[in-house]
Amino acid sequence: MQIRWGNSLYYLQALAAFVLWGIFPLYWRLLKNVTDPVEIIGHRIVWSLLTLVLCISLLSQWGEIRQTLTNKKRLALAALAAVLISINWLVFIWAVLNQAVVDSSLGYFMNPLFSVVLGVLFFHEKLNRPQWIAVGIAALGLALSSFSSQRIWVSITLASSFALYGVVKKQTKLSAVAGLGMETAILAPLALGYLINAWLHQSQGYTLGTMGLLALGGPITAIPLLLFASASKRVPLVAMGMLQYIGPTIQFGIGAFLDGEPIDRRRLIGFGCVWLALAIFSATAWAISQRPKPTNTRESSGGGTQYPRQDSNL
Repeated sequence: MQIRWGNSLYYLQALAAFVLWGIFPLYWRLLKNVTDPVEIIGHRIVWSLLTLVLCISLLSQWGEIRQTLTNKKRLALAALAAVLISINWLVFIWAVLNQAVVDSSLGYFMNPLFSVVLGVLFFHEKLNRPQWIAVGIAALGLALSSFSSQRIWVSITLASSFALYGVVKKQTKLSAVAGLGMETAILAPLALGYLINAWLHQSQGYTLGTMGLLALGGPITAIPLLLFASASKRVPLVAMGMLQYIGPTIQFGIGAFLDGEPIDRRRLIGFGCVWLALAIFSATAWAISQRPKPTNTRESSGGGTQYPRQDSNL
């Protein structure tokens, strides 16, 4: 059975989303005058909320928000998702400001495989032998990388927090834009409180250019998310899974070649293991996607594990 690839416009949207996520370090690096990563996160939350409110209005998704507000379980899950994404954002920005972009790229390379493991643990999904081999090779790569990096915690925290975020998001049943809007709304009071306190106690004010860059964090967060949400409706899941590695590949290039972060032989072998694991997993997912679908809907629920989709990033 052949995959229907759909309109090329949707592929361009997916490509643009992953490229934008990949070059994020270049944007956050412009905020080097803001030495407190928490303050940067506070601005990102506030300006993202304002941007997402506009997007939710344009997409007519307020019904999803109202349904969540009347459901205590979904509201609690949204709050948990908010905590997880804020941890992910904070660690990523800390990594950019502290010459650890290569470690952050490893985390996002590892994220799909972390998601697979969580799928097995929480949703009882089944892995075939090649997929288990891929997970084992990736674990070996992470172990090798940990010997050569004093910041391997960055990789593990980014991969685990975003994988857990995906698990929680799956339970909230909110769309990508409405979900992130809900999460930023939950975090906004804390963010505003922190920013007001920082403004009252800071000894040095920011220039108009720096404030403009901080405000730009809202659209920069929302635009790739909108592109991804649009593309994911038409681009096959396997293709989205393969395209998602564009982002961490660009980040790896930024850290290794632009920032000159050290990469010794053991660390490079560790990355090689992760890339091999992802190649095995991608090939397996492709093979599964090419199988004819069962005519019986009950039988179709027992297939192999689907390729993990990256819901939103950074």
